[in-house]
Amino acid sequence: MKCRVLSIALVAFALMAQIIPGAIAQCQVPIVTVAPKARGAHSMVFDPYNGVAVIFGGRTLGSGSLSDTLIYSYSSNSWAELTCPTHSSARSNHAMVYCNQTNEIIMYGGFGVTDTWSFDCVTQTWSEVVTATNPGIHHSLALAYDPQENAVILFGGFGSDGYETDDTWKFDCATREWTDLAPSTTPLARYGHVMVFDESVNLIVMTAGNTATQGHQDDTWTFDVTSNTWTELTPSGNPDRLKWPSMTYDSVNQKCILFGGQIGDFAVDRTWIYDGQQNTWTRSYPDNAPSPRINTGLAFDHDNNVTIMFGGWIIDGGQYGDTWIYSFESNTWTNVTYGSESTAPTSSPTTHDGMVFDPLILSLALPIGAAVVVLVALYIRKRS
Repeated sequence: MKCRVLSIALVAFALMAQIIPGAIAQCQVPIVTVAPKARGAHSMVFDPYNGVAVIFGGRTLGSGSLSDTLIYSYSSNSWAELTCPTHSSARSNHAMVYCNQTNEIIMYGGFGVTDTWSFDCVTQTWSEVVTATNPGIHHSLALAYDPQENAVILFGGFGSDGYETDDTWKFDCATREWTDLAPSTTPLARYGHVMVFDESVNLIVMTAGNTATQGHQDDTWTFDVTSNTWTELTPSGNPDRLKWPSMTYDSVNQKCILFGGQIGDFAVDRTWIYDGQQNTWTRSYPDNAPSPRINTGLAFDHDNNVTIMFGGWIIDGGQYGDTWIYSFESNTWTNVTYGSESTAPTSSPTTHDGMVFDPLILSLALPIGAAVVVLVALYIRKRS
């Protein structure tokens, strides 16, 4: 009788386990970390599907370029590393953008590479996009995504000959091909500039960067993908003459947020705001700004209405591994870097044969299973 009870209980528990849903892990296993390695020259974008900022690569002192994929959740103030069996080679000074129609992140550029990569935000998997042609070697370039045209635009950067470029390329997210747009007018060739798509004017906004003939720039340009036209603006106010700042688009407040960069031989800790509808640049003066830096990561979390920043270079060769949050509405920067191990998540999802089990479900499974065993035993005793 005891063996019969045990057998029935085990079968019942197994059947119960079959109906407990688990999330399918498509290549990646989240590894919870206190904080990522300090780095600069990485790329960071916000993934709205999963509600996290995503970082790939960068360069860290003593280890060279990196090939890790990291995610940050503002809601839980937690970093995690995704272990990806398939991913690109290590790289730095590359660029990434989120494409909302295809729900993917497109990555291009870096030292000595010409491959195009896609990160599927639904399955959280990297895959190389094989194209008939490509822009060639570009690093310290800029990318921006136009949702109206479902296209990624590339401008500038260092080319294979070691000189600044002024070429404009389009990656069509539908056809999966690159096209040299060759517009009739272009900004000065440059590297270390920034671009974002400004939804308030439906144009790509570009500023900053270093040119061979005129040094660091403070000009502001827009690019209309539909008409293939670059237009130089004359805004009220100008940001500093910078190279290697970072910029993101605040879609809630409809502002471009720019931070840091290099003026002459020095990094700065300045925050600039561009209003596309008013065509104005305004420097904000938050009480607690991050330390001066270049080549940091910046991404806007529209779910929580905050800009997220991680890492960056110090001009004299150092680097940062801190995480900061900027609120446009309160004009405040907040350092949310973990102070100790105890402030980090204490566990990560358990993985088995491609299945990731939710810790809450696992915590419920044992008491439910025990209840099933008791009920089966009572039923059999009553029948006996």
